[in-house]
Amino acid sequence: MRKSTRGILYASIGAICWGISGPIAQALFDNYNLKLAWLIGSKMLVSGLALLIFGLLHPQQRASLFSIWHDKNALIQLLVFTVFGMAAMQAVYYKAVAVGNAATATILQFLSPVFIVVFTIIRYKKVPRRGDVWAILAALVGTFLLITGGNPTKLMISPAAFFWGIVTGVAAAAYVLLPEKILDQYGSLSVSTWSMVVGGILSLFIQPIWRDVPQFDLAGWAGYLFIVIFGSIIAYCIYLASLAYISATATGLLDAFEPLSATIVSVVFLKLSFGIVEILGTILILSTVFILAVANRRPLENE
Repeated sequence: MRKSTRGILYASIGAICWGISGPIAQALFDNYNLKLAWLIGSKMLVSGLALLIFGLLHPQQRASLFSIWHDKNALIQLLVFTVFGMAAMQAVYYKAVAVGNAATATILQFLSPVFIVVFTIIRYKKVPRRGDVWAILAALVGTFLLITGGNPTKLMISPAAFFWGIVTGVAAAAYVLLPEKILDQYGSLSVSTWSMVVGGILSLFIQPIWRDVPQFDLAGWAGYLFIVIFGSIIAYCIYLASLAYISATATGLLDAFEPLSATIVSVVFLKLSFGIVEILGTILILSTVFILAVANRRPLENE
């Protein structure tokens, strides 16, 4: 198998695993009275410990895994990222799933590149590229079609689902922007592992995982374990593996499989109704990543 083909396969499988986790979580919220805080805390702690073991078993990762603990400034940045990036993104995403549906939540999460562009333009006083403008317009029109079905007098989803879906996009943007410096210094495995472990430990003060344990049957535990094992541990490890074969830009484009898989699973298994207009809105939102990928090949006008 060619290296590029292997990288594409890894990135696609990782995105699909992430995407399928959303509808499974929706089913758990609907059928087992699963508490959001319990899911987030247990998922972060178990996933973080698993990634820690993964790092310890790989000698080339072991040294970089612990070096961050010798840098006080990096630890402060890690804590900020843990609270406002890692934990916040998962909390608002699963909240959007709980009050709405997994497909819409995952699609609106895909607005994060547009929020990153807007932040960059405002923060650094950049002149937007033509591609940036087209991406923002595509995102706005796509969101309008997705939530209204083309009829501005009604909403296809509840106001709460729309609100938390947009917040998910903002949180996903923060997830990308907040750890930039420490990612360059210590690598994604170290940052993500310790962020999950620290976040999981902090969550114990809010929702101890030994309390309010959901009354899962065999199917419930299978769904929960899929979210933790395939939707977190394996998805993240295989995503890291893909970066050894293809560029981060290519991997980012393949992330489109996440909302696509979430939508397909929701339509087939959760009987979500998705019309032509909503599909068009979804395509427009997903297209923003491809538009921005092309725009990023050109320098900003005032640089």
